[in-house]
Amino acid sequence: MRLRVTAPTRIILDREVTYVQAEDPSGRFGILPRHEPYLTAVVTSILVYRYQDSGGQRESYIAVRHGVLRVTKDEVQVAVREAHASDNLESLQEEIRKARETGSQRSYRSARSLYKMQIAAWRRLMEYEDVRSR
Repeated sequence: MRLRVTAPTRIILDREVTYVQAEDPSGRFGILPRHEPYLTAVVTSILVYRYQDSGGQRESYIAVRHGVLRVTKDEVQVAVREAHASDNLESLQEEIRKARETGSQRSYRSARSLYKMQIAAWRRLMEYEDVRSR
C-alpha cells in the first residue's frame, strides 16, 4: 500500500509500505494492506511505518502534529500541520527539539507583530473617531 504524508508546505513521505501505525483520540491502531476505508483525526504522536528494501523489513518514524488520516483501498493519506521524519527515534527526538526552539522564536515574533498591528488599528480607529467628532 502507498503511504503519503503531507504538511501544508511540503510532502514528507510518499512510498510503498507494508504497515502503518498511528494514533487518534481513541488510541493507537495499525493499518495493513487492504484495510477497510477509514477516516480519523490524528493527534500529536509518532507515526510508525514499515517498508521492504533490499536489506529486508525496515521501520521508520514520523512525528506528526494534529491532522487527518484517510485509508482507501490501497493508500494511507495523512495530512498534518507539521511533521518530522527519521529512521531512528533518537535523531527524531533531536529534530523535534530543534523545531520547538525555532517554533518558539517564530511564535514570539508572530505575537509581537500581531500586537503591533492591533496597536496601529486602535490608533487609526481613535483618529477616525476624533475626526468624526469634530
